[in-house]
Amino acid sequence: MEAESTNLAIKRAEQVLDTAYFGLKVLKSGDPSARSAGLRNVLVFGRSVTFVIQNLRSIVGESRFNSWYAPFQDQMRADPLMRYFVEARNNLEKQGRLDVSVSATIHSLNGNDLAKLEKPPFESTSFFMGDQNGGSGWEMDLGGGESIKYYVSIPKSVGEVRQVFHSLPENIPQELRDLSTDELCSIYLQKLSKLLAATKEEFLIGPKERPYLRLVK
Repeated sequence: MEAESTNLAIKRAEQVLDTAYFGLKVLKSGDPSARSAGLRNVLVFGRSVTFVIQNLRSIVGESRFNSWYAPFQDQMRADPLMRYFVEARNNLEKQGRLDVSVSATIHSLNGNDLAKLEKPPFESTSFFMGDQNGGSGWEMDLGGGESIKYYVSIPKSVGEVRQVFHSLPENIPQELRDLSTDELCSIYLQKLSKLLAATKEEFLIGPKERPYLRLVK
């Protein structure tokens, strides 16, 4: 019975992490309208991985679990990036707030550049680059004062748009502060993957599986 419960708890942690990775896939998909949903899933389900792992405490025994988990917990608490993601998730859950902004760099944008871009389905009123969703494209007038955005892909030769966390604390290393949201989310989930791999190595009953490490392109 304990073996079944233990393996089930680990399986649930794996499923939760898979959901967080799916959020990362959406975040990196390039669809500006879906980026927010992808980031929210990374924050919410990424944080839930540790909650589910801690369910093992009541299955394998508090003493055994705590003695094993304590070093990992101390390491996560000492990691500025891990602490930031916990705070970002709390801000999202309690205030509905995503602390992100958009950074846009225009390399070349003239009439010839615009002529090479994908055209909207009907006449546009203006072109935008780097909106709140991190997207670029055409603004179209639907009539009656209503407008809609038509997103298109922008070649890097024209410009680059990056979504970034705008509230990173000073104790996060500069090499991480310069990364985009999807790059930081990827690092965050890799850390959680290593924790889950260690969990499976310690508690999984039965044939040991390969370490749980995911790569998202």
